[in-house]
Amino acid sequence: RRRRNPELDESQYETDYTTAVESGDERDRDRWASLYPPISSDGTRQRYKQEFDSDLRRYKELCADMDAVNDRLGQLGKQLDSVPEDSPQYQDLAEEYNRLKDLKRSPDYQSKKLETKTLRNKLFHIKRMVSDYDKV
Repeated sequence: RRRRNPELDESQYETDYTTAVESGDERDRDRWASLYPPISSDGTRQRYKQEFDSDLRRYKELCADMDAVNDRLGQLGKQLDSVPEDSPQYQDLAEEYNRLKDLKRSPDYQSKKLETKTLRNKLFHIKRMVSDYDKV
């Protein structure tokens, strides 16, 4: 069984390393700029807005799924800190905690995390295009 170490929060180590001259976020911006150029008509604005609304729903669903896992991990961490290590309850809590930690490392969870980041960047870009068009 793995022990929880409250001093080591895995989010401390989540960094976006790149060896390329251009970061992933910069490539993402270029990608969105080519797929969603500045708006020049009300029809294009409407199309961007519809896509934004659809993607926003998906983004919120993904965030809710991941937030539920993270919230449960937080609850379990607090419970583990308050229960004697030699108790059956501690073992049950530790098993669920470790299962959720493994879930966060799973390809499915990592895929959701990447999709969330991608959608977030796309939504920011589309929102900026609509806002720029509305200013004109």
